[in-house]
Amino acid sequence: SQQTLSIPTLIMRLFVLSLCCLQLALLASAVKEDEELFDWQEFHLTIENPQAAATVRHYVNARDFLVANENHLGYTESVVVPPQEVIGFMAFLGNLQVKYEILEKDVGGMLLRARLENKLSARAFNNDPSTYFAQSSEIYTWMEGLVSQNSGVASLVSIGRSYEGRNLRVLRLNMNGGSNKPVIFIDAAIHAREWLAPATLNYIVKQLINDYKAGNSEVRTLMNKFDWHFMPVVNPDGYDYTFRSSSTRYWRKTRKPYRFAYGADPNRNFDFMFGGPGTSNNPSSDIYHGPNAFSEPETKALSDYLTGIRNQLQQGMYISFHTYGQWWLTPPGYTRSLPSDHTEMMRVGNAAAAAIRAVSGQNFRVGQPANVGLYEAAGGSYDWVKYRLGVKYSFTPELRPYYNGSLSGFSPSAREIPNSGKEIYQAVKAVVKEIM
Repeated sequence: SQQTLSIPTLIMRLFVLSLCCLQLALLASAVKEDEELFDWQEFHLTIENPQAAATVRHYVNARDFLVANENHLGYTESVVVPPQEVIGFMAFLGNLQVKYEILEKDVGGMLLRARLENKLSARAFNNDPSTYFAQSSEIYTWMEGLVSQNSGVASLVSIGRSYEGRNLRVLRLNMNGGSNKPVIFIDAAIHAREWLAPATLNYIVKQLINDYKAGNSEVRTLMNKFDWHFMPVVNPDGYDYTFRSSSTRYWRKTRKPYRFAYGADPNRNFDFMFGGPGTSNNPSSDIYHGPNAFSEPETKALSDYLTGIRNQLQQGMYISFHTYGQWWLTPPGYTRSLPSDHTEMMRVGNAAAAAIRAVSGQNFRVGQPANVGLYEAAGGSYDWVKYRLGVKYSFTPELRPYYNGSLSGFSPSAREIPNSGKEIYQAVKAVVKEIM
């Protein structure tokens, strides 16, 4: 006899089936996470008309290609293509009359060499995260050592936990005491793949402490005047995930699951102009803004912490390190329209650029993203800090190398850490001196 299922039973079975399908989909995607991208090729595209740009975007999005920056796709951009797709992609570009150049014929090999070099650097410098690209736990262990060596002036604060349960920690350097000093807050690794950002932050922390102890008058003045807070890894789940294999190396977002995709872009997840220009409502997108502002535990924890020190931060400065491109970005990032304090923000930003040129000769462009060769992007941390918390001086430096559209810019050699550290150390001191 035929059995008739009750409505509640049918709903439950459909629910279980959907969970099984989700699990299978996630397992299928997990297989690709261990792929090392050997023989994958990086194409640099120059696209000259909007129709061709849309066609390329559709072709790339329908395949398992890696793209350096979703905001730029359709103009000049790099795309990483698996070996079995290379011939077809070249034919497709030829039919569209899109110009291209192959920048790298073995992306996996390039990344493997970089990983080996990073390990050698770690060993050579006794696992010091200011000299190599360290995972979040290694950075925290190093900072615990700094606190024990500098008791009374250094402390580590836990401000929450990530989606996967990792600790979110802030190092505080308060050299001569006092609870109401103006705050300088510097963070890094909001975007997971930007390894040079936390390494540069670690370099600056070490240099400030060493120069202070050595009696450097400039540094002693800056450290005594301000209460310095450093958050090396805002997005530890995504950041640690990028160490897993070559195919995860360029992960950008958090790791919180959304439907059949993972993560939101934490720098589109802040509660100012949320969902505006330069964001996406597609969970598979690299610029997915999340279902709502502060949906990610990491951005919520950071915003709560900054809100708690709001009064002191208003007298100081917020700086968020990113890579790459060599820009010193001023807010607002969501529009190209100039703010009322544009002249003052440019004055301070130009002091950073001048300091960098004096150290390394490198050129950092200063201004709002959409006005200096980037794009409009809403929901970012530095806009939220400026326009929600009322912190006048809020900046986002995009560290070296100079932008060329290539994914390789996100994976520099560990040898670049001291070069970046030296120039950004001088830049940070320069901008802080400008507001004293």
